[in-house]
Amino acid sequence: MAKQTVAEVMVDTLEAAGVKRIYGVTGDSLNGLSDALRRKGTISWVHTRHEEAAAFAASAEAQLTGKIAVCAGSCGPGNLHLINGLYDAHRSGAAVLAIAAHIPSSEIGSGYFQETHPDRLFAECSHYSELVSTPEVMPRLLDIAMRTAVGKRGVSVLAIPGDVA
Repeated sequence: MAKQTVAEVMVDTLEAAGVKRIYGVTGDSLNGLSDALRRKGTISWVHTRHEEAAAFAASAEAQLTGKIAVCAGSCGPGNLHLINGLYDAHRSGAAVLAIAAHIPSSEIGSGYFQETHPDRLFAECSHYSELVSTPEVMPRLLDIAMRTAVGKRGVSVLAIPGDVA
């Protein structure tokens, strides 16, 4: 049996936690996740016109159901556009996990096209924000992120470089 990709591990973990859908705008930096979702077929990708709408949709779902909800943004502007909805979720006490695709890890800190600094970007609108630096740490960080979002009733963000996903 082939080794699972980081995206496949993420989908399995989210499925086990009861996640039924992920809201977002797909982009190249989210291809691994969208492919894993398509292959598995247990979690729906809900395409929104804008990442802000994806974050607000996840916030609304979490508030209505009392369960964790998930949104995703591609690297650069896609991450930035999640901010308003994540602030809403965080201030409303909604358990939301934001998957923030990021530039390749070898380019972090170089001023690479569409580079953002997720640790700073999401600091004010989350209880937990972490960069997944290697595939090996992904399961543990995803578990911490989900537990933090649910336990503290707010937002957790995982920034995942394209070469890690």
